[in-house]
Amino acid sequence: MLEVLAVVLPLYVLILLGLMAGGAKAFKGADASLNAFVYWFALPAFLFDAIVEAPSGAGLPLSFFVVTFLVTFGFSTLVWVGARLAGLRNIAAKLTLSAGYGNVGYFAFPLILSLLGPAAALPMALGSMVHNLIFMVGYPALASAGHTEPGRLRKALLKAGPYNPAVIAVAFAVLVRALELPVPEVVAEPIGLLAQAVIPVALFAIGLALRPAIKALRTGGASLLAILSVSLLKIIALPLLTWVAAHFLIPDPTGVLTATLVLLACMPTSATSFTLSQEFDGDGHLVAAVVAVSTVLALLTVSVFSALLV
Repeated sequence: MLEVLAVVLPLYVLILLGLMAGGAKAFKGADASLNAFVYWFALPAFLFDAIVEAPSGAGLPLSFFVVTFLVTFGFSTLVWVGARLAGLRNIAAKLTLSAGYGNVGYFAFPLILSLLGPAAALPMALGSMVHNLIFMVGYPALASAGHTEPGRLRKALLKAGPYNPAVIAVAFAVLVRALELPVPEVVAEPIGLLAQAVIPVALFAIGLALRPAIKALRTGGASLLAILSVSLLKIIALPLLTWVAAHFLIPDPTGVLTATLVLLACMPTSATSFTLSQEFDGDGHLVAAVVAVSTVLALLTVSVFSALLV
């Protein structure tokens, strides 16, 4: 457990630095710029590098993608149905987003690589891509249901798919790997440098994003019990369900695939979920509050899951 905390705590130190810096005038509005850098440059470079440089012969069984999709999608559907049956129809979509969409892009990568090593790079990159697409495509579709603005959903789908730099990077990386194409040094070197920037910059950006999330928590808008319940569903129930499904359905003699999927599932609610809720619901305060609470609680739960898996 102490070895795991030695990996997890430095990540939280970077998040804390971002949270503290968010109150300084010099960093006012910096979260947008840092997120844009990570989104357009650092993260695509990281994904491309992770896939292309994955150990030779590494492959993923079809069941890996089946579990990744079905568990996340099925769990989110259950949350949505449960919220509606509980009389929370007006916030069912927000609760679904908060309970399912984890911070797999920024938070999970440094943790998984530190704990599992290079062997986890390929499943981590592709697993996180499936996870992101479920919500970047599914949530706009859910939130747009019943609206009379066809351009609203079309724009979101383009942004999640062919206009998404991470999707483009993964597609190119898979092509390069499948065709065994050499990557020139003049291209590989800057990609590698950008990839190295994703961890510190992304974690610092999470800290900056937490400041408005904490503010949203203070202003209310939803009961603390509801926020806490959804947070626990995200960081405990989803990874447990993923663990069970992966254990029975994925052939995994080394345990790396199962550990990667569970660690992806136990990430706190993604800050991107706030952006989606703000854009498609017009009010992201509830989701922002869950981001703040789940991120704090995940210090304990991520450490426990990591200790059990590694």
